[in-house]
Amino acid sequence: MNLGLLQIADSALPISGYTHSWGLEAAIARGSVRDAESLERWAALWLRAALGPLEGVLVASSCRATRAGRAAELVRLNGLAEASMVPPSLRRASREMGDQLVALGGTWHWSSPGLASILGSLPERPGAWHHAVAFGLLGALAGGEVDEVLTAYLHQAALGVIGAGVRAIPVGHTHGQQILAYLHDEIRGLAGALLDRDPETAGAGCPSYEIRCDEQTRLYARMFRS
Repeated sequence: MNLGLLQIADSALPISGYTHSWGLEAAIARGSVRDAESLERWAALWLRAALGPLEGVLVASSCRATRAGRAAELVRLNGLAEASMVPPSLRRASREMGDQLVALGGTWHWSSPGLASILGSLPERPGAWHHAVAFGLLGALAGGEVDEVLTAYLHQAALGVIGAGVRAIPVGHTHGQQILAYLHDEIRGLAGALLDRDPETAGAGCPSYEIRCDEQTRLYARMFRS
């Protein structure tokens, strides 16, 4: 069992993911998500149309580049993430989570030597690491294959947005776990479809999701930062 990969995919990891809903709270305010059924539908569409085609592709590409020893490519992938995340709140969330994940990785015995070597080989570090790139990097240092790192990323992302729904709708924890179980086939299928995508094709192109992320910052009262 890959304990390193389990660690970076843990929803309790202190990288501020708990404070973000990825636009879900704005969807709840609009009434489009209001119960377990609509939360499951939202999470599936979010994975398929927004998170997977962008962050999922970057996770797989980052993992592949790290495993192949192409450290400089990580900077290019990070630039793609920076340019592709349109809503400022989403971009900030990705930077915060990525930087904190890299900082944590520097303290763990299983990742710190490899991480120091990779970062030390870069002629110039990005101003902030995006979460998808950082996850792929640490997943590779954990010894994960590209497909299992990508699957773990999609699974932890689904768990994160479901967890936000459990708190904000609210939906019971039992229903939340049922939704996650229902999404397993979606996650497996999406991982298979994204696994070998060229990073130049990364991009969500989901305006309705970007609008929800932007609306999130202007809600009269809110629980989440994005």
